[in-house]
Amino acid sequence: MARFCVFLVAIGMTAPALAAPARAYQRDPVAEEAFGRELAAIDPALVPIFRDGTAALDAGQTKEALSAFQTIAARAPNHAATLRRLSYALRTLGDVPAAITMARRARLAGPGVDGDSALALTLVAKKGDSADDRAAMQEAGDLADHLLEGQPTEAGAATAAQVAVARNDLPALGRAVETLETVAPQSVAAGYFGAIYHVSRGDLHDADLAIGRAEAAGLPAAVAAEFRDGSGISRNRTLRQIAWAAGIGFALWMLGLAAIFLVGQAMSGRAMAAIERLAPERSDALVVSTGRFRRAYGAVIHFAAVYYFVSIPIVMLLVVGLGGAVLYGILMFGWIPIKLALLIGLGVLVSVSALVRSFFVRRGIDSDPGVRLNEQATPDLWAVLREVAAQVGTRPVDDVFLSPGTEIAVTERGTLAERVRDRGRRHLILGIGVLDGLTERQLRAVMAHEYGHFSHRDTARGDLARTVQASLLVTIVRLAQDGGASPFNPAWHFLRLFFLLFQRIALGANRLQEVLADRFAATVYGGPALATALQHIVRRTVEFNASTEAMINQAQVDRRALASLYVPPTKTTVSPVDVEKALAAAMSDAGSPYDSHPPVARRIAWLTAFGEATSVAAGVTSDGPAWDLFPDQNGIEARMTAIVNTRLADAGHIDTVVPQSVRSPLEMAAPTAAAAAGNQRP
Repeated sequence: MARFCVFLVAIGMTAPALAAPARAYQRDPVAEEAFGRELAAIDPALVPIFRDGTAALDAGQTKEALSAFQTIAARAPNHAATLRRLSYALRTLGDVPAAITMARRARLAGPGVDGDSALALTLVAKKGDSADDRAAMQEAGDLADHLLEGQPTEAGAATAAQVAVARNDLPALGRAVETLETVAPQSVAAGYFGAIYHVSRGDLHDADLAIGRAEAAGLPAAVAAEFRDGSGISRNRTLRQIAWAAGIGFALWMLGLAAIFLVGQAMSGRAMAAIERLAPERSDALVVSTGRFRRAYGAVIHFAAVYYFVSIPIVMLLVVGLGGAVLYGILMFGWIPIKLALLIGLGVLVSVSALVRSFFVRRGIDSDPGVRLNEQATPDLWAVLREVAAQVGTRPVDDVFLSPGTEIAVTERGTLAERVRDRGRRHLILGIGVLDGLTERQLRAVMAHEYGHFSHRDTARGDLARTVQASLLVTIVRLAQDGGASPFNPAWHFLRLFFLLFQRIALGANRLQEVLADRFAATVYGGPALATALQHIVRRTVEFNASTEAMINQAQVDRRALASLYVPPTKTTVSPVDVEKALAAAMSDAGSPYDSHPPVARRIAWLTAFGEATSVAAGVTSDGPAWDLFPDQNGIEARMTAIVNTRLADAGHIDTVVPQSVRSPLEMAAPTAAAAAGNQRP
């Protein structure tokens, strides 16, 4: 009931407005002719006065109509039609008591639906709260109920609907509308009052349909438009159209994601199948058979990367929409839990902020990825790097950076245009932890693999794909740190799922790059050389990680700096059994569908099957330790240990560090770096 009253006030429902359905009718010429014959029997001169008064009443000239009907009533005091129209004119002009008196006279003069309707509509014009006013309202309600009994007419049901609206009686309006839809379903009254009924119940869609039927039946377009605006139908229609468009857009967006996944998965599967079938072969079948395919595959990955950035605004709208819907639902209960509302608002803000910042994540880092190696201090190493580049048929690296760990990777800096034209600055990142036990020939094979990435332009292109990967990782971490990792947060689910999707569809491309790079090394230095190098890298990574973890843990307990990261582990610090178990697990690891590299065991098997190179690479005259290429092993290890100590001290894990004020002669000043490219690991 409260909704009903509020609605009527909101649209300014007045008696003239409620009479709109009646005004939509043309007067029944048969009835008008009958009224004229009744007057002609009394005084033929009254007939034209009656017609003129009716025309004035229909034209809104109420005073002129009142004068005409008063003239007729004075000479024909029991003419029911005249008395009813006179009552209506008095009511319109605000003289309700006189209108009620006249309506009662009309009902006595002409009992029936018309008389009951005229009296009921006049009685509800009393809006006061006195006992007399309440009695008038009750009498109007009784008359309206009577009009719906027996064989109701359209006019009677329309009057009952008007009375129900005036009395704010929603159940009564429902009965009247039900009657109208039975006796005159396509009438103006059925549509108009049906629209009021549906709006009052909150069924704006049904109300829109009802007012449309009323307009089609003859309700003035201006009245229908005013009703739609005042009742919220227009706004609801707009919202429904937006919701429909949003739903279609969301469905198409989801279909796009599914299409990317299916096409990418299929192409990844094809790449993987080609690798399994052709990787061990010495011919160029793998390169030739995947030439065009690799370009198409790259286009799919590029499209997926673009799709990610296109998806960010959509996800932002989902986050804001879901948060707004939850807050609206809370408001509908009439009770606002402030803390919950603040948490929802904060969650929306955190998610949107993370998504906005994802547009500005850099694909790499501009800072140097390690300690720059002075070429003049290590001429033998640089000579090897240039020899390997010549064997592979590509340009050598421009810089070498040493790092404390066991990673070996290449990067390429410069603008996209510079890198595509092969003018980017090439870097080698060499983790010195891998050098113990590595031979020079094995190092050459690993370098040939890395140069293979340069030859295939793996580091020169794919900026957008690597940007997406960086953006996804950084945004996921930010969102988790800011408390946005919620099962109810669509942004969190989108980022996680898209990251997995992107990794899956890029799987075949990434692994194909690695296998092709392996083939470069195997062709020049033989498959066994790279295979044994990979085995060594895996072993050293396992040993170094175990040893380093033990030493750093002890350093944190003692709050002291590390003496050296590179001393051989002892049985008291690292269990040889545990190391062998970890090594066996690493060598037998089947990998995951999201790994960029094939399982190391498969790579070793392919390389072993590939066999030795057809001729020994020029320049390889010895196969001594890789450390022989560096003139100051102890100085390098001390420098790397100092870097780790500094990091531990900065994190508050130890109290003292080894001073780094004196730079090693192996280092040199670094030039200004341009935008970093993605790493390629062996």
